[in-house]
Amino acid sequence: MLGGLYSELEAFEAILTQGSFTAAARQLGVTTGAITRRLHALETRLGAKLLNRSTRRLSLTESGRDYYAQIAPALAQIASAAERVHDLGGEPRGELRVSLPMNFGRLYVTPRLPAFLQRWPGIALDAQFDDRYVDLIGEGYDLAIRIGALDDSRLVARRLADTRRILVASPDYLQRRGAPRAPGELVGHDCLHYTLFRDVATWEFHRGRETLRVPVRGRLRSNYGAPLVEAALHGGGILQTATFAVAQELADGRLCEVLPDWSLVPIGLYAVYPGREYRPRKVEVFIDFLEEAIGRPAHWERLLGGPPHG
Repeated sequence: MLGGLYSELEAFEAILTQGSFTAAARQLGVTTGAITRRLHALETRLGAKLLNRSTRRLSLTESGRDYYAQIAPALAQIASAAERVHDLGGEPRGELRVSLPMNFGRLYVTPRLPAFLQRWPGIALDAQFDDRYVDLIGEGYDLAIRIGALDDSRLVARRLADTRRILVASPDYLQRRGAPRAPGELVGHDCLHYTLFRDVATWEFHRGRETLRVPVRGRLRSNYGAPLVEAALHGGGILQTATFAVAQELADGRLCEVLPDWSLVPIGLYAVYPGREYRPRKVEVFIDFLEEAIGRPAHWERLLGGPPHG
C-alpha cells in the first residue's frame, strides 16, 4: 500500500512542479497514461478532487492546495534522504533544477556549463533563466541565484559576491544631454527602466545621512537587462543597473558612471536553496562551480579596479 501511495504522491508533485502531465511523465520516466492513473488513484483514495484540468492550464483545487501544503515537507524529507544515500555511494547524481537571472546567467554561467557537466557526469542540469523570484519549494527548484534583498525565511542563503547598483550612460549621450550633477537633475533625462526593480519610477539615492527619492521618466522599459544595456551603449539614456552587468563596458570606456558620489540601494548576489537538514552534494558542487565562475574577487571587481563601495 505504501509503495502505491508514494508513487501517487510522487506523480502529484511532479505534475505541480513540471506544469503538465507530459512533463511529469518525462521526469519520472513513465508514460503520460501512468501519471493520469496515479493521480486518479490518489483522488479516489482521498475522495477529493486535487486538480482542475483544462486544455490550457492546470490549477490546484482548494483541497489540493491544502493537501499539498501538508505533504510537501514529508516529500522533501524523503527526497533529501534518498539524495543523501546516493551521495554516500559516490559522486553527486540526479537532476539538478536551478533558476538563474537572465543577464547574470548569460554573462557568467552559460559559457561554463559544458565544463560543469563534463566534470560531474552523474548530474542532469535543468537550468531555467528567468528574472522573476521563483517559488523554490512550490516549483521544485533545488537552487536559485538571487540579486538584491532576501525575504523568504524558508530558504538558506549563501552570499556569492558583492555588487552594487550604479547609473551609467554612453559618452555620446552625456555629451548631447549633459551629465547630471545632482540626482534631482535626472527628471530632465531619458531614463531606461528595468521593470522588475521595486518602485521602478522612483530612484533612491544615498550620501552619508542624506537620502533622496527622485521620480524619473523614460520611454523604454524591459524585464531583461541586456536590451537596456544595449540601449545605453547606443545613447538611449541613463540606466540603473548592477556593476556585474556593465563592468566590461565601463572598463572599455563605452559607458560612463553617472553621479558616482551617490550610492543607490545596496544589493548582493546569493545562492539560495530550501532549508533542509541535509544539503545534497549536487547543490554543493553547483555552488562551488558558481564561486569559481565568479572568482574572488569577483570578475567585475577586477575589471573596475577594486571592491564595491557604498
